[in-house]
Amino acid sequence: MFMSLLLAGAVAHGAQELTALSAKAGGLETGMTRNQVIARLGPPTWAVLPSDTGDFKIPDSSISLMLAWKNAPCAPVVVDFDHSGKVIGWDEGRAVCGKDVELLRLELPGSRSCSQADRSRACGNQ
Repeated sequence: MFMSLLLAGAVAHGAQELTALSAKAGGLETGMTRNQVIARLGPPTWAVLPSDTGDFKIPDSSISLMLAWKNAPCAPVVVDFDHSGKVIGWDEGRAVCGKDVELLRLELPGSRSCSQADRSRACGNQ
């Protein structure tokens, strides 16, 4: 879902690379908890909350949290969580890699960074 925001207006070409993070994301399963996902992928880079507006907002009311991981040279890995805190979907970040990444704005704004006070808890930081 989130990747549709990132890929709008762009065309993905050719071979796809596989980053180590994308490979780890390939092992995610529906129903995993946030802590299980973070244990597998490491600390997220960004969090999108229900209160967010603008280009980087939650696109569907069934999603209560979106976490994203920087995944250069590919698109970010993004995981969607439902209202009970369980994984309901994810994008492994393989849609666009390498030179094609330059066509897109593949980083979320700093206001969505897990280093922000309002994001810290959602990102698994206590």
